[in-house]
Amino acid sequence: MQVGTLEEYPKESAAMAAADSLRLTINTQSEQNRNRKTTFNVLWEHYVREELSLKELSTQDAYIQYTKNWVLPRWGSSLLRDVKTVDVERWLRAVPRANGTRAKIKCVMSAVFSHGVRWELCDHNPISSGMQVGAGGRRGPSVGVRVSSKRQKEPIVLTPSQVAAGMALLEMRDQLLVFMDGSLGIRRGELGALRWMDCDFESDSFNICHSYYWRQGGHLKATKSIASEKPLPMHPALKLALQEWKAQSHYNRPEDFIFPSHVHKGKKPLDLAAVLQRKIQPAFRRLGISGVGWHTFRHSVGTMLAEMGEHQLTIRDYLRHANLSVTNKYLQATATSKRRAQNKLVEAILPSGILGQEWVRHSVQ
Repeated sequence: MQVGTLEEYPKESAAMAAADSLRLTINTQSEQNRNRKTTFNVLWEHYVREELSLKELSTQDAYIQYTKNWVLPRWGSSLLRDVKTVDVERWLRAVPRANGTRAKIKCVMSAVFSHGVRWELCDHNPISSGMQVGAGGRRGPSVGVRVSSKRQKEPIVLTPSQVAAGMALLEMRDQLLVFMDGSLGIRRGELGALRWMDCDFESDSFNICHSYYWRQGGHLKATKSIASEKPLPMHPALKLALQEWKAQSHYNRPEDFIFPSHVHKGKKPLDLAAVLQRKIQPAFRRLGISGVGWHTFRHSVGTMLAEMGEHQLTIRDYLRHANLSVTNKYLQATATSKRRAQNKLVEAILPSGILGQEWVRHSVQ
């Protein structure tokens, strides 16, 4: 039986791990298999073969990157029975990355161990529970690897005037990119995937049908969730700008990307990561704003809508979130709105006659 090709497994150790994972699949019901000395590397190869290929391409890519860059160098040669909850927790806390990255590494390890439990290749998942199979499903705050996913700093949020000032420093294509993302708040992949067929100029709406994944040659894929497929309105100013851009574009058939890559002759969308780095970030740095990313505009849209008094449900549906708990993470109160709120409170709790009227008048201005 052939395990794979030399290109797939250039090193003998990788080929041996793949062979072991295939052997595990064939003999998974064997009692001898349960007692064998299985390493995390073997379990990972088994997971890749049996489960990872069923996930979205972007998820596959992320899992592979996290595992090969972080997990395998530390735990690849470890026997599954030797991977302990506290040891993993201490290691993760020392990983020199943001909390969010550590939490994702933990999730990947947990997914691999859960796979091992389902296939009866190991007795328990030390990452999510640390308890053996059949222990009654008891879980609590003291069980499993604890790693904070709390943000270490708040995301950048732009004001409408800052978005406008940034646009003024850009050329037409990049102005339109910022204008669209700053008014629609769509994800980078959705912006790249937009084609002319997704712009309904008759009903003045956008149909968000796909997302684009630039790695591994580039792929159109489904949107993040069913909620993400909801249409968005098209303001007359957006409509006019798009029609002007379409008239100038060499790629204006219904199936063409709105922002095509001329390097790839329109067969792929523009590399938005490169545009951000070379054009958009330098423009905002000239305004004294560093660290702007595509997701900055999405966070900014949520906050701007909240500042304008829009209902949370409206903001949820505009950002196309599946639930309000996700939407709340995008909303921030600006200094101006907090000052307005404080003024109302102070005016409410300072009845006349208790303090001097001059002091009261100045304190609430």
